[in-house]
Amino acid sequence: MSYWKTSMRLHTEVKITETEDLEILEIQHGIFHADSLLPLLVSISFIPLTKQLNKLNTEYKEHTTNTKIPHLLNMDNLKLIGKTEEELQKQVQVVRNCSDDIHMESGLHRCAKIVLKREN
Repeated sequence: MSYWKTSMRLHTEVKITETEDLEILEIQHGIFHADSLLPLLVSISFIPLTKQLNKLNTEYKEHTTNTKIPHLLNMDNLKLIGKTEEELQKQVQVVRNCSDDIHMESGLHRCAKIVLKREN
């Protein structure tokens, strides 16, 4: 990250400010949200997490097709799926560990849990 630098241009009706007129900005951490690489980098950053979650074998088996679903991931939205609360806690711990390892904020403080139990 110490080599990441950028500059910004100001587009106005009168003129475009040239790069040499602007100060170079050093990126301390993270990525600008307007960066076109953001979706790709977010997807790549989830690969190790996905592999760790798959190793747990805590997936839910969909009853009509017997498809195993360990988790659902859409960009920066992760849904953990477990058959029991213990499995869910294992998954949450994996997310916490992976997030800490790559210094990513996982937003565990904003997560919600739903437990569905079928009555016999």
